[in-house]
Amino acid sequence: MIFSIAKQELRSLLREGRFRTAAFLLSGLFLLSLFGAYDYYASLKKQHDEAAQTARTQWDNQKDKNPHSAAHYGTYVFKPIYPLSYFDRGVDAYTGNTLFLEGHRSNPSKFKVAEDQGTTARLGTLTPAFVLGMLFPLFIIVLGFGSAAAERENGNLRLLMAQGVKPSTLFWGKSLGLWAAVLVLALPFFAAGAVGLLVSAAGGEHWLRYALTMLLYLAYFGCFIHLTLLISAWAGRQNVALVGSLGVWVLVCLVVPKAAVNIAKQQHPAPTWQAYNKAIREDLEKGVDGHDPADAYTEKLEKETLAKYGVDNVQKLPFNWDGFIMQKGEEHETYVFQRHKSELLKVYQQQRQVHQAAAVVSPFVLTGILSQRLAGTDVDVYFDFLAAAERYRVQLVGELNSDLTHNFKYGDWEGKRGKDFFAKNARFEYQAPTLGSLLGDLARPAGAMLIWLIVSGLVAIFFFNRLKPV
Repeated sequence: MIFSIAKQELRSLLREGRFRTAAFLLSGLFLLSLFGAYDYYASLKKQHDEAAQTARTQWDNQKDKNPHSAAHYGTYVFKPIYPLSYFDRGVDAYTGNTLFLEGHRSNPSKFKVAEDQGTTARLGTLTPAFVLGMLFPLFIIVLGFGSAAAERENGNLRLLMAQGVKPSTLFWGKSLGLWAAVLVLALPFFAAGAVGLLVSAAGGEHWLRYALTMLLYLAYFGCFIHLTLLISAWAGRQNVALVGSLGVWVLVCLVVPKAAVNIAKQQHPAPTWQAYNKAIREDLEKGVDGHDPADAYTEKLEKETLAKYGVDNVQKLPFNWDGFIMQKGEEHETYVFQRHKSELLKVYQQQRQVHQAAAVVSPFVLTGILSQRLAGTDVDVYFDFLAAAERYRVQLVGELNSDLTHNFKYGDWEGKRGKDFFAKNARFEYQAPTLGSLLGDLARPAGAMLIWLIVSGLVAIFFFNRLKPV
């Protein structure tokens, strides 16, 4: 009986003009998003690969200069562009992928795409993830809002119950029929989305990530199938069911995510950029300043070092005092930068916890968290990239200061190094966390999605059991 109901439901859905119209519009938007997103990904990846090569070539072939001058000359590093970023761009447009590294400073990322797009960028970018997460639920609502309500209005529900069809059997039949109609459109979308991985010659891990992403969206669709059937059974009338289903979509996909962001900012406000920089400057002034020999802390360190080596003048030290004090200043500055960054990241993590808590009432939020995590475009990967870039900055500047300390005489600011030296400096190589290392982090939100799917189904069955034939 369940399969007979499902077969009839699928046949009636496919015959209706609303299926064909909705499928045509959604397919057009998905293909448009897929082509646009992949073109953007391919163009951005090419630019970043070329820029990374250019930055390193410029460093290796810079003109002869003093090592400390090279530290101020600096270099750029770039967060890699991963294959699935064409599917879900995540936070990349807001965080940027480019960092300028130099001595004595820990700079923020540059060239954020959102800065060039204005406030409309906050409405969402047309990517496959946006179409599946934001628009596909509307397709489910259009198909399923009358599943139970229409049967009640046209009198078929009375006939079905008179024939001994249980409400739970009706739910499973309607659910399977709606699932079949959804898969008719979703599976070709998933296949088309995989073309991007084929073209980009992605490795096995990215294919596994994509497979898990597709399972995620299937679970997400299941939540909306259950919610749509639930409201249809509760409302009893098609017009009420349609308005109620659209209201749930607005709440889940628009209101809750925006409210969660605003609440997070209010409960855990981040300092302004001016206040953040002022606090850093104040702490920097309390430590070693490698450029100011009259600085009180520099004088203290000088006395301690002279006493340690048993000499009365820095020129008699067995190393170059200039390079030594530069490195000490760099170490203090790095400590200050890292401490303030850690405090700022704590605030951001608190904000994220509030946002993630919204997943309790919004599977859309939950899906976004998991989708970005699997695509490698979430904020955790960005923070990991920042940490790796800072470690590289410390290593590179440390190499330059070490050379100045041990291979140059005191006061020799005219001494220079050439291409051979700079070409041997450390290179920046960053790899995002592997899928295996993410499984622990993915377990909790994946479990939450499963709970959403099960609970929404159970509640839908409850309302189907309360259906009245009149």
